[in-house]
Amino acid sequence: MTSDSSKEVIIIGGGMSGLGAGIKLQEQGFNCTILEAQPEAGGLAGFFTVQNKYFPLGYHHILYQDEPLIATLKKMGLYSQVVWKKGRVLFAVNNKVYDLTNPLDFIRFPLPWLDKLRFVKLMGFCLLKNDWESVTEDARTWLTRIAGPKVREVVFDPLMDIKYGLGPEHLSASWIGSRLHYQEFSKPLGFIPGTDWTKLLVDALIANFKKLGGKIFLNAPAQKITASNSAYTGVEYKDSYGTVHSIPSAILLNTAPPHIFLSLSPFPEPQLEKITYLDALSLILETDQKLPRELYMLACLNPRYSFGGIFALSSLNPTLGVHGGTVLNFFTTLTPKYEHLRHTPSEKLLELYQADFEKLFGFKVKPLWHHLTLVKNYSPRFLKDYKNPDCRSKTHGIYFAGNYLTHPAITSTGSALASGEKAADCILQDYAG
Repeated sequence: MTSDSSKEVIIIGGGMSGLGAGIKLQEQGFNCTILEAQPEAGGLAGFFTVQNKYFPLGYHHILYQDEPLIATLKKMGLYSQVVWKKGRVLFAVNNKVYDLTNPLDFIRFPLPWLDKLRFVKLMGFCLLKNDWESVTEDARTWLTRIAGPKVREVVFDPLMDIKYGLGPEHLSASWIGSRLHYQEFSKPLGFIPGTDWTKLLVDALIANFKKLGGKIFLNAPAQKITASNSAYTGVEYKDSYGTVHSIPSAILLNTAPPHIFLSLSPFPEPQLEKITYLDALSLILETDQKLPRELYMLACLNPRYSFGGIFALSSLNPTLGVHGGTVLNFFTTLTPKYEHLRHTPSEKLLELYQADFEKLFGFKVKPLWHHLTLVKNYSPRFLKDYKNPDCRSKTHGIYFAGNYLTHPAITSTGSALASGEKAADCILQDYAG
């Protein structure tokens, strides 16, 4: 640890990016203070409890090819506990569900045979292509050219509507192409039996950060980024009692979404101004009923329901439930079409989800318990012509990290960690010695 004031770092946000960066900087002799607005660190990897058992706020799985996450799990001594299992993905069309890896379901899927061949061609093309940053077309133009309009309209237009609430002409082809390239659900997914693995990881990261001398303040939302003579000087934050404190520092690493940073900062940052985020509703419940088909994820293509998809969390991790039952995660991205659901009481939202679930599976799901979370800043929108911002601000001493800097990679726990470590590398380069 160093007493050099030029190595005092404030990190806004105690999610994966902030914790990953904080550990790397502490290891190199910097003094980091993390300001986390919520009662617990972890960001999107947060949790809730039911009868003293931990559950994720929303679906999380360890991707087989997520190298930054796997490296961190190994570093934290957790990787040996990871179990790998294939997760089955189904698609709902006209109140019927299809597994496109199942030959009979693929034959029955409501798409003409020529278009099915085009779909296969698209998947093969994406699997073989590695350089997605060079793809500059919008998703509509690119998908139509490679797979034809019917494949795009039946499969991909609904998926992009679920994710962003936008037509493919507004979105980046490199984003959708890179996701198809990685084929995340074609490979085994990881979990840790008996618990919520993200809670274990967050706890391990916090413990490591503190052991290295880092400080983390919870319930401490940043209020203002301070300046003197147009230079960055520090951050004001409010504690849980409402008292405002000021912390001076030479370096600021912002891991909060861009619109939050812009609301705090006196410095213009044009590269961040057009980046937008979406919120989501995540309702998790446990039932003693069984699903008629094995699945991990169900994407609802047509018609659209009150939820965009369902994750059967206990299909991946059978030890997750309190009662040994089926644990389901209903997920709705709050696109403009679904914004009216934002303030719906949990009981009313549950009724909407139950009604649409019954249309799909022929019975009403009866929860033993349920928990609703409004997941704020769930995902950045990767629009066409999207370009990653620089991790360095034009203002000396200010840096950025977060999943909005990781396009076109799959946004994941690992990409957030990698973004934080990349920002830490930038700081180390600029403040070496």
